[in-house]
Amino acid sequence: MRMSAMGCILFFFLLFLAACTKHQGCEEAFLKADSLMDEHPDSAIIILEDIRSGKLPLNKSESMRSLLLLAKAQNKAYATMPDDSIFEEVVEYYDRNGTSNDQVLAHYLHGCISRDLNDAPKALERYMEAVAHADTTTSDCDYSTLHRVYGQMAKIFSLQNLPKEEIQALEKAGYYSLKADDIRNYIRYIELHVRPYYELDDTAAIFETTFRARDLYLKNGFSQEAASVYPSAIFIRLKQGRYDEAHAMMEDFERHSGLFTNGEIEPRRRQYEYFRGMYFEGVNQLDSAEYHYRKALAYGFQFEGCKGLLSLYSKKGNLDSVKKYAPLYVQSVDEANAKLQTEAVLKMKALYDYSQSKKEAENQKRKAGIWKMSLFMCLLLALCVYFILRSRKSKAINRKIQEIELLQNTIKQMEEGNGSPDDRLDEFEESDIVKRLKQKVGKKEYASASELAGLRAAAVKHLPSFIQTLGNTGYELQSHETDLCVLIKVGFRPSEIAILMNMTPQNITNLRARLNKKMFHADKGARDFDEKIINLTLS
Repeated sequence: MRMSAMGCILFFFLLFLAACTKHQGCEEAFLKADSLMDEHPDSAIIILEDIRSGKLPLNKSESMRSLLLLAKAQNKAYATMPDDSIFEEVVEYYDRNGTSNDQVLAHYLHGCISRDLNDAPKALERYMEAVAHADTTTSDCDYSTLHRVYGQMAKIFSLQNLPKEEIQALEKAGYYSLKADDIRNYIRYIELHVRPYYELDDTAAIFETTFRARDLYLKNGFSQEAASVYPSAIFIRLKQGRYDEAHAMMEDFERHSGLFTNGEIEPRRRQYEYFRGMYFEGVNQLDSAEYHYRKALAYGFQFEGCKGLLSLYSKKGNLDSVKKYAPLYVQSVDEANAKLQTEAVLKMKALYDYSQSKKEAENQKRKAGIWKMSLFMCLLLALCVYFILRSRKSKAINRKIQEIELLQNTIKQMEEGNGSPDDRLDEFEESDIVKRLKQKVGKKEYASASELAGLRAAAVKHLPSFIQTLGNTGYELQSHETDLCVLIKVGFRPSEIAILMNMTPQNITNLRARLNKKMFHADKGARDFDEKIINLTLS
């Protein structure tokens, strides 16, 4: 009996030792993954997915921490984040058991999930919850996450055209980035004030902010960032006709900002070709202006390119028929978009005010059950208004963009003296852009944004009836959804479309099935959707 008791003690001691070793290994892996977040988030994801692979059992705390850190890594790597319902459990766990910093991070990531789902009101509410959990009185307050929360709030206000609220969020983001000793982001938040000042038509503040950010970048050794602050200021000087001042800033921008890669403008800055066109048009070098306006078109900036070309054609005296209606048309697009943005401002302002008042009211009437129901009904009403207005705005803007693309095609056809209103699928299949995309599929390369924009423009030219019918289904397609439909129509297989659109085959399948419901109210799946698209507009 004595030996048996000793054996049991030894057995349980070995179990305890193994458990300690396992938990110590998890903790080391967590620390390693967290240390890789900023510079190598992909590596952090690999470590965390390995922890969650099931090789070792995880207790509740370890499981929640692995999910929290995995979502953090996925957010930094711009990868797909966890399902909202799954992460809800993580947030609830840390609200009960976590530190203030844990709670801020959990609610922040929860907001990022809503952001990726394009649910701006929910994202904003969750960011506000993250801020509410912050304890800025402690010495270990996670100011780094806190400034990112306010940075994301500023992005929501920016997208919804709420410049004053955006400025307030940016000021908070800058304050906390300075507390986190993150000088680069501190200056970046100052630079980001330019956009809302532009919306407020505060030219003086734009130039003051631009040169303040430039001087701070230079002072801290960020010379490339210093030269990158100019675009808004350049655009304003070009519109004012102050071409010498614009040219001086353009020279600095082009020389030091890292604008070019192998002689080509980097993709995220290709709208700058429109600025170049404006400058050359302003100094009466019209051939150079036309070259850069056409470059803007080639890069997918239809509105800017068309607007520039229409202005140029008026000066050159070409295409009399276009001269009569095109400038008025572009002006009407501007006015329609301004009206839609005003609606968005009123809508998002109401939601923002609601979220603020909601928190104050909850603190005062937490015990009243009827108040909770009132809050729910108010939120439901606000969300209905939000999505109705967003739908109207999206439909109108997308419709205007398609009309601009058609106008661009009209200009080209009038120059060449040809064109037809009928669909020409055989011509489209033999077009340069389709051939180029087939070559990319063979090399397993994804299509660039400008190539996909070129595909849409070619579809408008060769398949006008098909494009128009897509717009008449009752569901307003986003650009990537239009790309999918056009690629199916022209004969690309789902696996090839996944390569071109840089998505997984499963994501393409899900997207096709979802569009079948949205566009055709059918539940028969992805293949049925393909058949409908292929047969669309066929007699």
